[in-house]
Amino acid sequence: MEPNRMYHLFFIPPFQQCFEVLKLLKDKLMQWSDRTKRILTFEILPDQVDLYARAGFWPVEFRCRWMQRPTDHFEVEWDSRVTVKSPEIIESETGTRKYVNEDEIAQCDLESFAGSLEATRRKHTTLADFIPSDDPNYTNEILTQASTLVYDKETGQLIANCRLCLQDNQAAVYSIGVRPAYRGRGLATLMLQRALNALKGQYPVLRLYVMQGNDAESVYLNLGFIPGVQEIQTMYIPEEESQ
Repeated sequence: MEPNRMYHLFFIPPFQQCFEVLKLLKDKLMQWSDRTKRILTFEILPDQVDLYARAGFWPVEFRCRWMQRPTDHFEVEWDSRVTVKSPEIIESETGTRKYVNEDEIAQCDLESFAGSLEATRRKHTTLADFIPSDDPNYTNEILTQASTLVYDKETGQLIANCRLCLQDNQAAVYSIGVRPAYRGRGLATLMLQRALNALKGQYPVLRLYVMQGNDAESVYLNLGFIPGVQEIQTMYIPEEESQ
């Protein structure tokens, strides 16, 4: 918990006083939080939705779920028309970490996700929204080397990328996208296979978080990712209107 935020609430059976505990947590959040902003809670399991609703949280429209599969060995064969690299992260004198080519990654992501359900959920509409400002801080050298940048050899343009991160000390896909003109060539599958290869012996599984209705879900299923339970990604207490 932190002001205006609460994550990962779960109860260990046979505990029964779930609503009483949630009400106490909500009261504490109300005291801590800036009430001119929404109070958000994330990753609500299906059997918790009514519980949160009774406590005064409103659901958003998006449903998501975790998927995962064991890391494994694949024979990854890339198209001769592309060049494949791992991203590089540099650290400034102030300790800020960033991708060497973050503007190039942002442009690739903008074209890959613009107008999609995922962009709508995250409220990403401009190039600035896609600058990867968070994920360099939630990764390590192993995950960076398992991440992938795919370039068109002829044009030198970044056409696809898959960036990995740490999620609860597990390897996870932070973002994966392919520019529309280059879809249908299996690039997303190849990037995930490369990640699963690189992580074998380092992490037992690779996880990803996918929204219901995302076209890429079929790619994950075909690669053997096992879906978890469907969640409401966010519920919230509305901000108070200024008087």
